[in-house]
This record gives sequence, structure tokens and C-alpha cells, in this order.
Amino acid sequence: MLMGGVSSARGSVSPGKLLAIDAGDVRPGHGLTGEPTRDPSFDCPALWIAPAARDHAVAEGFLVVDPASVIATHANQALLAEAHQLLGPGEVREWVDGLKARAPALVEAVTPDPLPLAALTRTLRALMADGIGLAHPQPLFTALALALQKTTEFDAVIDAVRADLSGRLVARIVGPDEALKVLTLDAGLEGAILGGMIDPATGQPLIEPDCGAMILREVNAVADAEKGPVALIVQPPARRAMAGLLRHRAPRCLVLSIAELPASQPIAVVGVIGAAPEAPALPQPEGLAA
Repeated sequence: MLMGGVSSARGSVSPGKLLAIDAGDVRPGHGLTGEPTRDPSFDCPALWIAPAARDHAVAEGFLVVDPASVIATHANQALLAEAHQLLGPGEVREWVDGLKARAPALVEAVTPDPLPLAALTRTLRALMADGIGLAHPQPLFTALALALQKTTEFDAVIDAVRADLSGRLVARIVGPDEALKVLTLDAGLEGAILGGMIDPATGQPLIEPDCGAMILREVNAVADAEKGPVALIVQPPARRAMAGLLRHRAPRCLVLSIAELPASQPIAVVGVIGAAPEAPALPQPEGLAA
């Protein structure tokens, strides 16, 4: 799939077969056979199966879809992931005019001063890329107005709005009464990332390729084991670098800074990325046993 002349999504299908997706409800030892693959939309384990095996797959807890639905869902997810690229000044002006009719003072606190149209468009595109949609403009503009009272620095404004609307971010992967499955980075690994090389253009940490590959491998392994989305909680200076690393290659992992974790959100820690494996306990000599 091309967007602006650039490939934004790709995948392959097996004509004449069905995709049986393990979305977390498959019974252990199901016995279903097929060509192993991964669902391209949500990165879940899957099998391409013969149509005759549909009933067996459904009975075992698989979500079964045809190739046309696989393509349509993948295209829709790719468009949603890149929707911020379709937002331009014209769309922003119409969006702001709609809000101005209901909350003119709120709009005046944000635009055109201190954020002219171009700067507001850039800010909204960044927030959309981070998963904060524009469907509810009043809370978003309220968070923007509060952030702009403290700073007009672009990255700081984005971080402040994300922290204010953190409930929206968490709600993408967990219900209001569910525990958020949390991953953290090993303290030594996180310290090495924050104390390592810095991109002079962005001021963000640079993650060494082998380290990045290890993080991706472990994050995806935990997401597979948990059969669903997880959240990686990091220190604020590491969030952007980690989000850039994981956004497209570990789509089931939401990256949050510790400042963006809602205080009332129940959590369950399911893993520590980069931690050294525990050494097996050495047997004690019989004479030293307690």
C-alpha cells in the first residue's frame, strides 16, 4: 500500500485459504494444522488453513477470516496509523472553526497566538501520531491551553498534553477496570540508553542496533506470551526513542513515560526487558545446610 508515493504497508495472502488468528482465546493443544504466519494487522500468531477446517478452527477458539477481509483490515489499520500525514492546515482550520462555535475563549487561548495555524497543525499531527485522536476537541484544546501556559517548546508541549490525556492512551489497550500489563527496562539497560549517544538533530537517545533488536525480540516475546497488548514504562527522556523503535515493529506495545501512567490505573508487571537471567541456586554442601 502506497501513501504519498511511499510504501506504508505490505503483506501477502494465500488465495483459496482462510486465516485462522490466535487472538488469545485458542485452547492449548488445539491440533489445528496450517501454514504458520502472523496476522498483519495486529501481529498475532496465525495459520493459513484450508476452508474445510473453518469449523474446527472456530471450535478451537480461532478468529477465522477470508483473504479479502485480511487485506481490508490491514489497509484500514495502515491508514489509521498514518492518518496524521493526511491532516493539513485546511482540515485543522475547519476543525478549529467547529470548536470555536462552542468554546471561543478556549480556542483563543491556543490559536492564532501562541500557535499560528502551521504550528497548530504540526502539534496536532504529532499528537495523532502518538495515538491521541481529534474526535473530542474540547479536552484536547484544554490540555493544549494548560501546556502553553508553561512553555511553547514543541516537545515539552507534546509531553504535557500526553500526560494530561494519559487516560486516552491507556484506554487504547485496556478497559477501565482491567490491570495494565506493564513491562519495564532493566535499570542498567535504561541507564546505558540514556547515558549513550545522542542524536544531535533531535536531542534524543540513539539506540544501538543490537540493543534495539534485543528489546524488540523480548517485547514481542512477552506480548506473545500474554496474548495481547502490553505497555512499556520508561523514564521520560527515553520515551521518544523507545516509541520510535517499537511503533511499527512491536505494534502490540504501547510506550509510556512514567509521568504518563494514570495514578489510578491498576498495573501488573509482566516482564523486565534486558534483565540478566537468574543464576540457578547452587546446592549447599550437606555440612552447611541449615
